[in-house]
Amino acid sequence: MADALDFDLNISPGHLMHRAQQFAAEQFSEATGGVQITQRQFAVLCAVHDAEGLTQTQLVQATGIDRSTLAELVSRMAAKGLLVREKAPGDARANSVRFTDEGRQLHATVIAGARAADDAILTALPKNKRASFVEALNRIARASELGAEAAREEAKKAKLAEKAAKAKSKGGDKKKKKKKKKAAAAE
Repeated sequence: MADALDFDLNISPGHLMHRAQQFAAEQFSEATGGVQITQRQFAVLCAVHDAEGLTQTQLVQATGIDRSTLAELVSRMAAKGLLVREKAPGDARANSVRFTDEGRQLHATVIAGARAADDAILTALPKNKRASFVEALNRIARASELGAEAAREEAKKAKLAEKAAKAKSKGGDKKKKKKKKKAAAAE
């Protein structure tokens, strides 16, 4: 009988995600060739690249990085000459964030390494499991944004939609088979 205090780290999602994050960070560091940038800093650069001039609040939403951590990141990246903060037009309380030339160049330099790191992470999985792995990670990240209950509801809806799509596909397959039988019988 299992002891109530036993805990198997080998099946603990929280522990395994932490270990996976450590692996991902190592891959990112190796693949970016020693460029002094963290994964979170890279996420900020990507968000700025996608929509330059976002406010820090919008960057929080785009990256999933908490507000205080993001403010500190942007401050350090501005001190390094990678980003510039300016008062946002129409809102004197908000800062919009833009690239400097150096920040834009660093982003372009690190992209290939980030892609290589992602590829290295995914090669740990069989090819037929990679898309579902990324989908699962997206669901977990989304749960962080929505809250646990809303994430459960979203997962239920996705499961129902998936079942409906499979049923529709099977129905379409049956129709095709009937047409083939009719065509064969007519010959």
